[in-house]
Amino acid sequence: MIRSIVITIVCTMMLNGKEYDPSWSSLDSRSTPQWFKDAKFGIFIHWGLYSVPAWGPKGSYAEWYLNGLRSGDSTRIKYHEDNFGKDFPYRGFIDLFKPVNYEPDKWAELFKECGARYVVLTSKHHDGFCLWPSEQSNGYNSVSGAAGRDLLGDLDQAVKDAGLRSGLYYSLYEWDHPDYPENVNDYVNDHMLPQLKDVVQRYQPDIIFSDGEWDRESKEWRSEEFLAWLYNESKAPSDVVVNDRWGGETRFTHGGYYSTEYDPDSDHIGQEFIERGWEECRGIGRSFGYNQNEGLEDYNTSEELIRLLVDIVSRGGNLLLNIGPMSDGTIPKIMVNRLKDMGEWLDDNGEAIYGTMANRATRSGKVKFTLSKDRRHLFAFIEKIPKKKLTIKGLNGAGNELVLLLGKNKKLNWRNFKNSLVIDIPEDLHRSLGNSPVHVLKIPVLPYLDEPLVDIILGEEQAEISISSNDKFAEYSYTFETDVINAKTSNKYDGPFMVSQPKMLNVQSYANGHQPSRVVTIPINILNDKNGMIRKTFQGQWESCLEMIEQQPIEEKVVNDLTIDTYRKNDFGHSFSGFILIEKDGTYEFQTTSDDGSILIINGFPVVDNDGLHGRKTVSGDIPLKKGFHKIKVHYFERGGQESLDVKWKGPGFEWANIPAFRLFRSDGQ
Repeated sequence: MIRSIVITIVCTMMLNGKEYDPSWSSLDSRSTPQWFKDAKFGIFIHWGLYSVPAWGPKGSYAEWYLNGLRSGDSTRIKYHEDNFGKDFPYRGFIDLFKPVNYEPDKWAELFKECGARYVVLTSKHHDGFCLWPSEQSNGYNSVSGAAGRDLLGDLDQAVKDAGLRSGLYYSLYEWDHPDYPENVNDYVNDHMLPQLKDVVQRYQPDIIFSDGEWDRESKEWRSEEFLAWLYNESKAPSDVVVNDRWGGETRFTHGGYYSTEYDPDSDHIGQEFIERGWEECRGIGRSFGYNQNEGLEDYNTSEELIRLLVDIVSRGGNLLLNIGPMSDGTIPKIMVNRLKDMGEWLDDNGEAIYGTMANRATRSGKVKFTLSKDRRHLFAFIEKIPKKKLTIKGLNGAGNELVLLLGKNKKLNWRNFKNSLVIDIPEDLHRSLGNSPVHVLKIPVLPYLDEPLVDIILGEEQAEISISSNDKFAEYSYTFETDVINAKTSNKYDGPFMVSQPKMLNVQSYANGHQPSRVVTIPINILNDKNGMIRKTFQGQWESCLEMIEQQPIEEKVVNDLTIDTYRKNDFGHSFSGFILIEKDGTYEFQTTSDDGSILIINGFPVVDNDGLHGRKTVSGDIPLKKGFHKIKVHYFERGGQESLDVKWKGPGFEWANIPAFRLFRSDGQ
């Protein structure tokens, strides 16, 4: 007998008025505060003792100077011995860190001028040196050292006085603390947690950028306890924002917004990232901390940074752009110039950045888009405006309002031609464009509807389907399997209905004066005793799936999908085997996204080879398949750090989706 369950696409929960339990299931129900999603652009600052040597090989992080000395990095060791002496300890830099040119009010003024909406300063990096008078630092801080000043507190006040949001970076682990890693519990209980709570209570940050999480699981860091305290009891604002770096298993999974690093095109950025909120952090050069070894060629140009900001925002993200001040508190001129150039561009075009949302189609060819919150104006980002006319495919305008060129107050005529928007370009327009790396057009459009909400109540041999929406005036059409929805000819929803066979359901909202919603496709998993796959579980350490499956499993059971046990954290693996039912001849694509390795095999052929030790990575492959049953196997293993497995397929008439449970069987039906 199949247990009745409810599958519901739900809206995010209210931010305030809820007590959070110290568990990821509770903490993850807290939506990322909207102010952060609206802000789009922030400034990251890496500044500390590593700013004294300010050196690393090209392409490396200068703030990892101490780690290089400790790990035997010959280039850093040679530089250190040549410039400071063989016996000079890293902690000796506390006497050389003298920020005599540090003017926090001028820093905050620059950040506001460049268009940033929030600022995040390193309160403590992995070297353990604190920029505030931390009691737990035992004098290893900027107040007790030659700086003689609460560097964090002074900037925090200046940033807030400038009307910006103020946050802090905090490293969970330290390279040379006497209790780490030998006595992790003592380190966490007596040093890390009291220190982190102290900095929160003192400065009441709007953002906490945690880091160094990869070294331990979140349970060892006591991250769930800390975040519950932060949300329920601390002095932090009720709309405080945190990232996802709270344990070796949490990135892109638990915590607050998702964070990428020098990886804005990461292949796992999708709808889940947009809904949660995500942020790319990176330096203007390669290093976060100031690296005197970097030259002009190592820094992004202003044009590149503006285009990077546009690209990230068009895909629903934020850019946290780092600067690395010199040890005396001077922000390098090249960084100042880059920030001011970004500010000038944002002065003209900020309407298309701040408070916008990702459009359903993020681009058309080389043209990228953002959408106003009321969905009535689309902003098109164009690097080069052609002569006479501009054609944007897949877009239609609406109403009588003209297209506006931001920053120039130029209004342009337009017309719809089939499935394209054609904008007339006057002859004299190019003379007024200037050297902007990206031009922005504000285009009137019909607002689109929210996706419909679909409830599926599964019974023993049938399912009840209910459809609703946040848009109360919407109507709904639906089809099954790969049939395309047509508002005039498809099934009209007029109330809950029953389905007696497993199949894919497609639903779309529509209403007069609006564009239809995106189509929601969801499986109706009416299962029987032949459905499911055999899953074997293994325990151990391997470097490949092939090594794993040579071992004896510790467990064997029947499961209905290709998911891993969430309670297992390190050194385990699963092997799934069964049959997949293909309904139509054609070429099918499969992909696995995993950390660590995974392999997908059909009829003995390795369609996807994503094996080996690696971080979260996506690999795909294709295979022609005839209608009927085909053997399928998926192997997966995890060895330390984060664990994840996501298996999708794509075929005739449908795009990438999870393989529905009703297509998986333990036998071929014979």
